[in-house]
Amino acid sequence: MFKSSFYKMFRVEVMHTYFVNNICKGLVYVASKETKGIIKRFSLKLKVIDNGFEFYTQTEKTIEEFLNYITLTTGEESFNFNITTTNQQFYHYTNLPVNQLGVIKFSSASVETSNKEKKLIPSFTKKQEANILSRVSIHFQELVKLDKSKELANYKIQFKARETQWKYFILNNSKQNLGELSITGKSEKQFKGPFDVILQNGQKAQEFSLKEGVLPLSEVPKYQFNLISNTKKNGEARTRVICKGLPTPNPNTIEIKRSESELVVASLMYVYV
Repeated sequence: MFKSSFYKMFRVEVMHTYFVNNICKGLVYVASKETKGIIKRFSLKLKVIDNGFEFYTQTEKTIEEFLNYITLTTGEESFNFNITTTNQQFYHYTNLPVNQLGVIKFSSASVETSNKEKKLIPSFTKKQEANILSRVSIHFQELVKLDKSKELANYKIQFKARETQWKYFILNNSKQNLGELSITGKSEKQFKGPFDVILQNGQKAQEFSLKEGVLPLSEVPKYQFNLISNTKKNGEARTRVICKGLPTPNPNTIEIKRSESELVVASLMYVYV
């Protein structure tokens, strides 16, 4: 609990469309070496919250005077933070560049403002830095501007879920007569297939894939599809549900292939009947 003498300088809220309620999980927020030195020297506070972090001071000076003094004595012009993740799946279910190592940078000098919400614009740099996912820089100049205009320095980072092409592989281990198979659901998305394929382990399967577009990965399923069997008996058509509620993608089970000029990420799902 903070003493009443502390007051908030700024907040960085981190959101992710993969999670329920858009609240990002599994991230660790740490001040950079230089900012740690400033925190210690000027008795600042970094407070981690459920969906990001807040930064506090207890100075009696104005924000402008205080930050100018920090720059004068340290040469620093921003507070900098590193974001890492405790969940390696984050790189799979997040819409990050495919097959590239790098760091996502966010700066208070580059924002989109809408309804007083200040969204930090991401910038991807090809560089591997000791498992650092992101770097966040909150510049003194922007904090002074906001303070003078009586605006709250509340920033937002929005990560998006990776969108993938969904593929289902139907394996008829029971050897029953499945007739003509199809996949249906309540959404407008349709599947093409089935196509006879041979899996890497030599098993035969029937493959379905999204007819058009992609679907986002999500922590809790947003789409439900069913596997339908269409057969005939005594000349009469029969339709039955073979599998109600087909599995949804596991972020770890993905396939990356080149399609024309771009890389396509597909989610692979195996259904045994």
